[in-house]
Amino acid sequence: MRHHHTALHVTDMERSEQFYVDGLGLTRLDAWTSGPYIGDLYGRPNVKVRAMLLATSDGSFRLELAHAEPLLPAVNPSEAQPGTAHLAFTDIDVRQVYARMTARGYSAVSEPVAPTSGPIAGGWLVYLLDPDGNRVELIQPPDWRPA
Repeated sequence: MRHHHTALHVTDMERSEQFYVDGLGLTRLDAWTSGPYIGDLYGRPNVKVRAMLLATSDGSFRLELAHAEPLLPAVNPSEAQPGTAHLAFTDIDVRQVYARMTARGYSAVSEPVAPTSGPIAGGWLVYLLDPDGNRVELIQPPDWRPA
């Protein structure tokens, strides 16, 4: 078995695409609207789903953004409630990406922090919040150098 993709259910496809593609730099691979089977798959008759597949530059991670209508009430993933998850990206300049994303108006849980214990001790970490409040962790290992 191997990883195929991770999906996030979003409230606004264009707003999420701006965050992940224009902001973080993921590449758009494909976009589509699902057919009639999707109601059975989702367990929601008459649901309509638009989706978009994105990837990191090395292709090692694929993210599907899915927008289902009618929308259901959302939880607040920014609070790291049980049942929510977060994405994590590494090998980037955390402080530089944080500055760029906050300059674009995106929020973060905090400013970048320098962990003093664990596998990233001596590096940098931050949680950005995507337009739906999903946590997106940026990880700069202590030995990371720009390519």
